[in-house]
Amino acid sequence: MKIKFDKTYLQNPILEYLKWLSTKIKYQNKYKYLRIGYKTKLSNVKFGQYNWTGRNVSIENSTIDDFSYISSNSVLSECEMGKFCSIGPNVMIAPGKHPTNTIVSTHPAIYSNPSYCLKNFSDKDYHNPFRKVKIGHDVWIAANVVIADGTNIGNGSIIAANSIVTKDVEPYSIVGGVPAKLIRKRFSPDQIIFLNKIKW
Repeated sequence: MKIKFDKTYLQNPILEYLKWLSTKIKYQNKYKYLRIGYKTKLSNVKFGQYNWTGRNVSIENSTIDDFSYISSNSVLSECEMGKFCSIGPNVMIAPGKHPTNTIVSTHPAIYSNPSYCLKNFSDKDYHNPFRKVKIGHDVWIAANVVIADGTNIGNGSIIAANSIVTKDVEPYSIVGGVPAKLIRKRFSPDQIIFLNKIKW
């Protein structure tokens, strides 16, 4: 069995800083009105205008539209985010799912072949969940929220702190809890219809 090289031997503060600096220069040169927080990691991300991230943010395979920001220590994967969204600290979006009944084991080395496993027993990913999370415009996601893969968050929604969102959230809803449930609507049905027609 071929042993993969342990890349952690190469990690050190200087290389981590240089990698972050390279990412910051690359993205801030491409997007004029963008600010990248210290040690933020970006991979295949498209920004709009006037976006910013806090420290230690990780975003991959995502689109962030105008004026939306992500606070420190948040992790976003496979996310399509609208305009004017406020993402609090320590938020996790699409952290990944494991199969629970279609495959015998929940271990990724059994049902897929990820590069981080030292040994894989599968030639391809047999689970392959639908991961994309769609977040509408003007959404506020408070601190420590987890949003499950494949979830849609409607325009103007508010997700209370420490919630776990496992299903779609309707526009202009306030939800909270574990799992997150509707607390109340922010506006009347007629007002919500009107607000959803706004050209953000």
